[in-house]
Amino acid sequence: MTSKSDALLEIRIENIPARFVTSAEEQMKKRAAELLAEANLACDSIEAYGTYKRLVLYISGVPAKTEEKTQKAYGPSVRLLKDAAGNFTPQAAGFARARGTTPDKLGVETVPNKGEVLVFETKLPGRSSVKALAEIFPQIISGLQFPKNMVWEATRFRFARPIRSLLALYGDKPVFFSVAGIKSGRITVGLSAKGSRQIKIGAAEKYFKALEHANVIVKDAERLATLRREIEHLAKRMKLVVEADPELLGENLYLAEYPVCVMSGYSQDFLKLPAELVHLVMKKQLKFFTVANAKGELQPYFVGIRDGVSKGQRNVEEGFMNVLEARFRDAIFFYTRDLARPLAEFKDKLAAITFQEKLGTMADKAARVEKLAAWLCGNCGQPVNSGDVAAAAFNGYSDLTSNLVKEFTELQGVMGYYYAKNAGMSENVSRAVGEFYWPMSAKSPLPSSKEGALVSLAGKLDTLASDFFLGLIPSGSEDPHGLRRQALGLVRIILENSFRLNLNEAASNAFSALPGGGSAKTSDPLLDFVWQRAEALFTEAGYRFDEVKAVREFFMSGGDLPDCRDRVKDIHSLRGNPDFAGIAMAFKRAKNILRQAKAPLSGVPDENYFEEDEERALYAGIKALSGRLASHVAARDYAKGLSELLSIKGSLDSFFDKVMVMAEDPKVRVNRLNLIKSLVNLFEGVADLSQLQ
Repeated sequence: MTSKSDALLEIRIENIPARFVTSAEEQMKKRAAELLAEANLACDSIEAYGTYKRLVLYISGVPAKTEEKTQKAYGPSVRLLKDAAGNFTPQAAGFARARGTTPDKLGVETVPNKGEVLVFETKLPGRSSVKALAEIFPQIISGLQFPKNMVWEATRFRFARPIRSLLALYGDKPVFFSVAGIKSGRITVGLSAKGSRQIKIGAAEKYFKALEHANVIVKDAERLATLRREIEHLAKRMKLVVEADPELLGENLYLAEYPVCVMSGYSQDFLKLPAELVHLVMKKQLKFFTVANAKGELQPYFVGIRDGVSKGQRNVEEGFMNVLEARFRDAIFFYTRDLARPLAEFKDKLAAITFQEKLGTMADKAARVEKLAAWLCGNCGQPVNSGDVAAAAFNGYSDLTSNLVKEFTELQGVMGYYYAKNAGMSENVSRAVGEFYWPMSAKSPLPSSKEGALVSLAGKLDTLASDFFLGLIPSGSEDPHGLRRQALGLVRIILENSFRLNLNEAASNAFSALPGGGSAKTSDPLLDFVWQRAEALFTEAGYRFDEVKAVREFFMSGGDLPDCRDRVKDIHSLRGNPDFAGIAMAFKRAKNILRQAKAPLSGVPDENYFEEDEERALYAGIKALSGRLASHVAARDYAKGLSELLSIKGSLDSFFDKVMVMAEDPKVRVNRLNLIKSLVNLFEGVADLSQLQ
């Protein structure tokens, strides 16, 4: 059995941004797998790890030699091996000579699309894994892609940050190569806070333990577990809650090689700032964790993460406090200035902000949203306070001109709540302003009131119409304006508030308000885009794709999403009825007959042309069913409507069994097609059951 050892590559670099690390890890693993396969070098596993100072590739179970490799070269057709006299042809001789052999050593192999061709097979012996890795490792390093690169040395090698050392081992053997003027070896360094002491690694298998003794936790998962454990211990000691935001944990994970918590406090005065602002300053600007009590109320403490323990811990704490206080004082300055301004002044300055070159300013957009929100009030099918909707829509974009939002753009909408409250507006209006951009993601909360929901809906509808009007429609993975998120938010708001809204009319209103809009643009592409988001939600809720497809046309014509949901729900609930599949198949057959007939039909048969009892029975059933079905549809009770349709199954089956629809007499044939058309019209008032699989 061939002996195996582990292989190691460490790229030690100057401080790399946290957002670069995980991508580099994935690239290293993928490229290593590709290059190892090309070299015919097996392994048990490939792992990559990263900190802000080093990128590490660890390959387990690598044999001492690459595997022997068979290489085939394909030549001309086997017909060209010999001529009529039995001599080797010039083509065969030339192919053999190019491969360093003679024609008599050539073989024959069948190749797809070419048939039998000449082939020469050579065996490449295995070679030392150390030599193979000396070629593979530099290719991995040079192949890494980063959002930004630097050039720092004579060869002008490009990398995210300057490379300071390269450690490369196969078992206990060094793997020698050079990149960016740096020669590889077996030397690395420990934690920078401890003086970056040099460490000589005896073997790849000893690397992680050696670094751990030098206060460096190389493996991401182990470092994250240490960070979590540190935070939990600190929270218990404080008897408070350290808000360990997952995103912030991820960032701090790549800002320290040996994470240590530093807890400190700050002035109660800073808690007068909006809680969202406190969170943002700590998280986005300083990477600190906020601290709250059991009720979720912010407390005047924070937790920062430093890299390792050393002397001067108190100095670190004071440094963190000084930076935090400076940022908070800036925030208080901006916030105080904003509160001193009348809210109308915020709104007036929207005219100085361009929304889109062809669609005017943010003031123009705000005016469109106000108008659209007013229309939605009267057409949403729900009782709402139109005064609150108007007030919230009027101020929806106002905080964009505030000092704080200019400084902290993530707070747009959030600060609108505080400025509206400061201006004396009701809690409902202020909350609607603050939730104007909600939902912020696929699963995040919706506006908490129907008034807020309508204002948010108006803003999203105007944005969608604006981009579709300009032809800025998402394609593939490209969606620079987040229209998919906007459309999904729109669908969620409508469904969860049960707004009986005709989105077709709403979209037309949104288009007509745009400069040069109106009939210049159709709302169909926008409706189809919105429907794709609705489809995703319906299937996520457990409805089958064909059930959803059966109600699509109701949305495209009427744009009533809650109505479509009711239809899908009732189709789904009746799917288990044994007669349901049969009636669906019969309906599909009826639609196919009409499609193949291609005749203009009124859908009103003449009883005088009925020749068979089955025709009369089916028509009597249709007439009896029509009134009852209409009342169920009007009441949106589609379960009863579908149940009524099942009652006609017997007469419909008899009709198809006994009656020849395509009769020779043209009048009888058209009359029977009209009978089927009347049945199809009846069914299509509930759902297009022909879509069911």
